[in-house]
Amino acid sequence: MISVKGTQWGVSTCYIGATEGSSDFNSADFTDLGINSYHVYGGMSRWEYQDDSSTYGWPTIDQIKANPDVINWSWWDNAMTNPPNGSDYWWSYQNPGWHGNARTFFSTLKADHIRTLLTLRNVDNLNNPSWIANPPTTQADWNEWWEHVFATVYWLNVRNDYNVNDFEVLNEPNLAEQGWKGNEAQYITLFHYTADAIKYVYHTYLPGRSYHIYGAAGTTGNAWARDLLQQIPDDIDTVDLHDYDSNILPPVQIAHLWLNETGHATDPVWLSEWGSYLRNNKYDTAPVGVSIINNLIRGSEPGNNHVYGSNIFSLYDYGAVPFGLISSAGTRRLDYYALRMAIRALQGCRPTYQSIVNHPGSPIQAITTRSTNGHLSLLITNSNSKANQQLTADLSALLRQGSGTIRQFDAQHQDQVVGHTLVQNGRMKLTVPAQGALLVDIIPSR
Repeated sequence: MISVKGTQWGVSTCYIGATEGSSDFNSADFTDLGINSYHVYGGMSRWEYQDDSSTYGWPTIDQIKANPDVINWSWWDNAMTNPPNGSDYWWSYQNPGWHGNARTFFSTLKADHIRTLLTLRNVDNLNNPSWIANPPTTQADWNEWWEHVFATVYWLNVRNDYNVNDFEVLNEPNLAEQGWKGNEAQYITLFHYTADAIKYVYHTYLPGRSYHIYGAAGTTGNAWARDLLQQIPDDIDTVDLHDYDSNILPPVQIAHLWLNETGHATDPVWLSEWGSYLRNNKYDTAPVGVSIINNLIRGSEPGNNHVYGSNIFSLYDYGAVPFGLISSAGTRRLDYYALRMAIRALQGCRPTYQSIVNHPGSPIQAITTRSTNGHLSLLITNSNSKANQQLTADLSALLRQGSGTIRQFDAQHQDQVVGHTLVQNGRMKLTVPAQGALLVDIIPSR
């Protein structure tokens, strides 16, 4: 038995999407999947692979504030329009499969109403570019970094209007292999300079427009986000996590604890990397698909479990490396459809209703949401690898009569409609497949 409560529990995850991959970038995939968020790795290695001026440390921060046209905008226009080798993914360690420029990239995301989370990096995981000091220490170093952040944000939103307002400061700075060679204190200083440049653009040229600064984009156990909240609380407004464990809740709960302890209880937690790329199955088996849905259900629970934004790593392969939900050949792997099913039920800050499984130790996990059209979505997973689970869903606290369309995910069904059902006297009988999931879209009777 699943008992669905009649009072609102909370709201679901508002933004569900993916991180990018170099093998493709396709609006048709975004639309089919239904994502509303995309995590992009920007930075010097991508758009300022050479110093945009002939003098290191020039222009200064004060010179840019006095007149932004001291920046070499012809460099930026060219870098964003004519990337090396014809691809904005030219910088990737794998040969890019997608060819196009940053203008096409960001205009597509804007047209598809996808919220872009942009990582700002001085040096990437391949230690590129070599011309910038890492970490910055001199005023000339800070001038270069402040200019780069300012120029990126200004070019995207003032010189152009691509509506990119979410910024992650470095990628996993606590791990030296991801590029950052400084210590935590130096990262906090860099974060402050980064926030100052971002704030200057918005306050000076885009007054009243919302923006968000994320930190510390760390892996499980990284306490740098807590230290940012304590030391420069006015610079950070979103705790950003990367976690590849099978259960996302432990680090999410810790992040909420840090927010609560530092007076940031209303600030969101964003999971900008998570998933299964480290495992051998590479997003092509039903158990991983079920775990994806389970984690998205967990992140849609209220309180210290709640995840405001979620980006699975990654949507596409990097070159031929099978990291993604979509292969370098363009094949949508099985677990793509698990993500799509979860997005149908959860995305968009929907009202949630606690759905209690009345059997301790049950392999069943469930949640119910209400969409803007009044439909109820009952999402159920079965982690048992051997047996289907027959159950009754008690929805009587929400409705007495209704009709439902059933979608199924498992090794044989890719988020497909498999039948219809009725809610009678508030109850509905279902069979959840082994290592699978059901999504029931329920229309209450008038």
